Parts: sequence; C-alpha cells; structure tokens
Amino acid sequence: MSAIPSTLSFLDVSGSLGALENGTLLGIFLFGIETLQTFHYYRHFSQDSNLLKAVVGFVWVLELGHTISAWHALYSQTITFYGQPGHILSPAVSEETTIIFAALIYTVVQAFFANRVRVLSGRWYIMALACVLGLLRLVGHVGIVALLLHYSRVTIVLEWRWLVTSSLSLDLSVDLLITASLCYCLWNMRSCESKRTRTMVDTLILWAIESTILTSAASVIQIILFMTRNDLVWEGVFVIQAKLFSNAMLASLNGRKNFRECTNIDVVSDINFRLSHRKPDTSTTSCVDMRGQRSFDVETNEKKGGSSSI
Repeated sequence: MSAIPSTLSFLDVSGSLGALENGTLLGIFLFGIETLQTFHYYRHFSQDSNLLKAVVGFVWVLELGHTISAWHALYSQTITFYGQPGHILSPAVSEETTIIFAALIYTVVQAFFANRVRVLSGRWYIMALACVLGLLRLVGHVGIVALLLHYSRVTIVLEWRWLVTSSLSLDLSVDLLITASLCYCLWNMRSCESKRTRTMVDTLILWAIESTILTSAASVIQIILFMTRNDLVWEGVFVIQAKLFSNAMLASLNGRKNFRECTNIDVVSDINFRLSHRKPDTSTTSCVDMRGQRSFDVETNEKKGGSSSI
C-alpha cells in the first residue's frame, strides 16, 4: 500500500483544479459534438430497431447527467468555495455522481461493441467475457464512490490505489478485447475473392482500431498519472473519457451513411440482439468461413435508400 502524500500536493491549483477545469471544458465541447451526432442519427437512421434507438437516447441522457455533474463539481470548487483550497480534499457529491454516470456510459457502450463481435463471430463467449469484465469495472467504480462518500476526502483513493488501478485496467482490457476480437472476425472475412468486399472489410478494421485508440490512450494516461503523481491531474482525463466512448459509438453508427456512399454497398444489420436473416432483393456475394458457421453478406446497392447497419 502506497504512503499517503502530503495534503499540500493536492492543494496545488494548477495540478488539481486546472486539470479538472480543462477536462470539464473539453468535455462540454465533446458533449456538443455528441449531441449533434445524436440528432444526425435520429434524422438519418429512423429505420433502425427501437432497441438501438433507445440505447442511443439512453447514452445521451447519461452524458447529459455526466456533464451537469462535472460542471457542478467544478462550480462548487471554483466559485462556491472560492478561497477555500481545503475543499479540494472534500469535493461535492456531484463529483461522485460524475463517476457513476461515467461507469454506466462505459458499460453500455462497450456492451454495444461486444454485441457487434457476437453477431460477426456467431458466438456468445467473447461478448459474455467482455460483459463480465465490464460489470467488474462497474463494481469497482461503485466501490470508489462508496469510499468517497463514507470518508469524504479524496486522499482515500490513495489508500485504495489498487482499486482505482484495477478499475482503469479493466476498462483498458475490455477495450482491447473487443477491438482485437472484432478485427479478428473481420480479417477472417477477407478470404472472399471480391475485391470490393476486401476493401470494405479493410475499412471496417480501420474504423474498429480508430474507435479504440483514443479511449485506450485515455485509460493508459490515467493509469500513468495516477501511479506517478500525487495530485488530481488524472481527473482531467477521466472527465473526458466517457465522452470519447459515446462519440465513438455514435461515429460508428453515423458512419454507415458515408460508408454506403463511398463503397456503393450495404451491409446486413448486426445491431439487433439476435442473428437476423433476410432474403436479399439484390445480387449478393457471400463470404463463408471454412467451418460454415457464419456468413458475411454484401449487397450491391441497386436501389437507393436501402437500409443497413454495420
């Protein structure tokens, strides 16, 4: 167990309030982008399932709560308790609610991407493992909130450093598991002779990697800052990470429109929590793996306005 640093380390304004303020302001900017993405999604993808549309709306509501909580925590420390630096050690309850909202956002978004792996692979165990790890991470965040509420001082997280580090590590592990599994499933589908299909799969792999880089980098930065510094700089990264997750999910959904326009093809839906089958009205190229356990249907978009999900 690490020794508790001196209180003076936490009272460094540039290292604590400065990081929180910068993170909150950047988080507001990212929330604005997410709101625009949400509007764009409901405007252009009304044909999606009600379940998926409900998930998108739920994530936006969680982000709204997360943003309000972060702003209230910042306002309390910089305005309400102005001139009382000791209050940094005893933050407002809104700081704890920010953690809860963030944990819920991580869980929902990663379950969304884990389900995509389940649909592409046709197997449940990867999704189940990702969900179990995600729930453990959620429990870890709830435990951190319980400690902060009980002891009413930020320094308690350093006495339970292993709990914070484990929660951040689980977040990174789930991210890498989902991305690696998704890329593996897509890579196995490149065996098709169709050049168009291979190009599409390569694009999807690139998207999968791009959507993980920022969230994974945020987790790594938080772990490094938390383990090497005695202030609250890592909180600035924590505030924006939830926004990175939700924006990654919405970007993957809204990107379907540009994907169809660039490739002139549609992809069979993989969003529903079941394997969907439908009779194609257009010419279909099917890539089936050697075991015959799954197929990846690519349709030529002969009719404008055909619906699809990736």
